[in-house]
Amino acid sequence: MKDTTTRMAKPIFENVKDAPFRIGDFVKVIQIVDSTGEQKLLGKTGTVEFFEYSCGCGQSYPKNPMIGVRIAKATHEFWKEELFLILRSRKRIS
Repeated sequence: MKDTTTRMAKPIFENVKDAPFRIGDFVKVIQIVDSTGEQKLLGKTGTVEFFEYSCGCGQSYPKNPMIGVRIAKATHEFWKEELFLILRSRKRIS
């Protein structure tokens, strides 16, 4: 998990075909796989806000982005395996 203040980040705020989630999906944090991840976020729920493919964390387009999730008043980035889909957004994928 990375902080969203990464300088090289270029988040995408719209759906990406074949991404693991959709913008607006309601998700739960089910594990923290990154050693820098905040354990206190485990079990928290939030909404997918963006996908990040360019901050240099080993992402691959389109299936393995960092996923920006809004939890309370902050947005945190997770890998797809750290999240569980609770409710699918109705937003269409273009």
